[in-house]
Amino acid sequence: MNIIRYSSFIALFILVIGCHQLHAQRILTPDDEDLDRFAGRTDSVQKEDVPEGIYVWKVDERLGTILPTSMDTLSEGFQNDAFTEGRNGQYTTTGNLGAARYSRLYFTQKSALPANDFIFTNPYDFFLRTPEEIVYTNTKSPFTNLTYHECGNKTNGEDRFTAKFATNVNKRLGFGFIFDYLYGRGYYDRQANSEMNGTLFGTYIGERYQLHAHFSTNYLKLTENGGLEDDTYITNPEAFPTSYSTSDMPVRLSKTWNKMHLNTFYLTHRYNIGFHRTLDAKGRVVRTETANELLGKKLANAVGKLTVADSITATQPLTTDTIDNTLQANQRTNQNSIDSLQFKRQFVPVIGLVHTLKFQTNNRRFISNDNMNAYSTDYFNDFYLPNDSANDLTKFISVHNTFALDINEGFSKWVKSGLSIFAAYEFQKFSMPALDGGTDKWTRHFISIGARLSKRQGHYFHYNVSGETRTDGSNFGEFFVHANADLNLPLWKDTLRLGLFGHIRNELPAFYYEHYHGRNAWWDNEDYKKIFSTRIGAELKFKDTKLTVAVEDLQNYVYFAESTSTTADNLLLYGVGVRQSSKNLKIISAQLKHKFHFGIFNWYNELTYQSSSDDDILPLPKFNVYSNFYIDFRIARVLQTKLGVDLRYFTKYYGLAYSPMIGQYAVQDEATRIKVGNYPQLNAYVNFSLKRTRFYVMASHFNHSSGTGYPFYVPHHPLNQMVLRLGISWNFKN
Repeated sequence: MNIIRYSSFIALFILVIGCHQLHAQRILTPDDEDLDRFAGRTDSVQKEDVPEGIYVWKVDERLGTILPTSMDTLSEGFQNDAFTEGRNGQYTTTGNLGAARYSRLYFTQKSALPANDFIFTNPYDFFLRTPEEIVYTNTKSPFTNLTYHECGNKTNGEDRFTAKFATNVNKRLGFGFIFDYLYGRGYYDRQANSEMNGTLFGTYIGERYQLHAHFSTNYLKLTENGGLEDDTYITNPEAFPTSYSTSDMPVRLSKTWNKMHLNTFYLTHRYNIGFHRTLDAKGRVVRTETANELLGKKLANAVGKLTVADSITATQPLTTDTIDNTLQANQRTNQNSIDSLQFKRQFVPVIGLVHTLKFQTNNRRFISNDNMNAYSTDYFNDFYLPNDSANDLTKFISVHNTFALDINEGFSKWVKSGLSIFAAYEFQKFSMPALDGGTDKWTRHFISIGARLSKRQGHYFHYNVSGETRTDGSNFGEFFVHANADLNLPLWKDTLRLGLFGHIRNELPAFYYEHYHGRNAWWDNEDYKKIFSTRIGAELKFKDTKLTVAVEDLQNYVYFAESTSTTADNLLLYGVGVRQSSKNLKIISAQLKHKFHFGIFNWYNELTYQSSSDDDILPLPKFNVYSNFYIDFRIARVLQTKLGVDLRYFTKYYGLAYSPMIGQYAVQDEATRIKVGNYPQLNAYVNFSLKRTRFYVMASHFNHSSGTGYPFYVPHHPLNQMVLRLGISWNFKN
């Protein structure tokens, strides 16, 4: 252990104690009411705790609709932000920080139309940010957040540093940036991951015109080791005459990498057409502006507020003298009456004209510099190019434009829903290696039309129904319908929430399921049937308990599948391909979340049951558990402290294998598959919150014992053993 490094980290904690207090409350900026209205939540804005003086929101990627959100300032769960497995451990990874991952919980897997055709980014959503995940800000003063997670040393440690900065030029115009750097050296040999992101964003929120834009560039360098040569190094180390450290255990690959360069420019802007209305001091609509009220603006210029006295009626001739005399009379009688009679002009958007642009230039390169070919190989089963080394490059360019007409909800008491109608055009270009040593290229053009009907205002009932159809001119019939609704009923000084959700999808697989060219993996198949899925689910939430059930029917499922062969030395060789199932799959799931409180004792549980009708095609663990028990108290009345232990566990199943050739997870070959799971992972931590700062100390996987159990989430890729972790997040204002 690097004592000097940890001592420096602890010294930083001591310095943090002198920082100013950050009150976890929301103080609205002058334009927050406008932002709420633009977001369509005039009376049901989420009152989440955020740093003072800051309003934060996200935008809908398709239409740029403002979606109020909250900044993560809570200490609970902060210690788990360092894990690629997610805060509640539902993701499977190959073990190292920033490695490829997938969710073991089927109904938490992301899905959208159009699908992400550059599928190589899907396993890295832990690090990469989509346009809907960028948090925009309106802040009274410059805001900065610095977050750092680390463990280990310069040989095997993990580090992630994130910096976020936001400021406003004025009440309407703001900008900021995000810098994110991740470096996981890896506790096992040839496992290092390096990932870097830089994002610039800006906003303009005017009365009629709104704009959100960001540019994001990412570079990912991922070292592939192919897993251990023999799992016995972990499961039965006594079988070897020599004791091996994790970094000395032999692995299957060397000089092998996946590298990606990813660039995205996103712009969404709208122009609102509407009218002004007048509100009284209690926010009630008085009436649309009349000639009399327009004349009353002389008074507004004089006192800085729009005021109309009770004695002035719509039938009384309204002159400058009448206004002045009435105001003077009110001032002499009761100064407070002026404030009680103040009015505010408010712009009400009726129709929004929306344009959204998303431009991507991505490339992915698979490199393997070990001299391997069809006659001399230690890992690869298939060779489609004669090269001794692999240098497979694929490029992707996408230009996506959406034009929409957005009729705003609530501009009149008779308009209870919002309606959006949109049309989109997307151009895509792909390139990959060709058999003759050149490059094969494909171009595609898509036209989409769709609509969305939604109700987000109000306290009791909300819904959202959206539909879209897409064609490239030759493949008609792709469509997507999604719906969700929630009913909120006051009950015993709390709210009972009943939610329903579902979708119907009919779509072709993403492009790289149809075409992929590389030295060790190659296919061209445009004859796939459309994938058809129907999903329905319900959610019941009351206080600290939430129950969710869902079922899905899935036809023509397309998936990656591993293929293996065995050498004379009993060494497995690996290949990968694409398959489409002719079976009708059914998936069901039930999830219960509950938090117990008793004094300083807290116990949070997340229990999930799920079942697939065919585990050979779509394997899922039957049960997945996350449990977190902690005590919550204060030291010296100022240092909020959470001391606890959490558990991640899932039952045995034939988990997916990781294929480095395509950087994706694939169903194991039935002839050589092995089960993973039935192994608890325990983490002990102490989590602190002091004024503007959160920090923690954790012993992760402290229950590891050499030769005990099967500590693998992915076949042949073991979990890290016990590791001491530290982290800090510090907010700055001004």
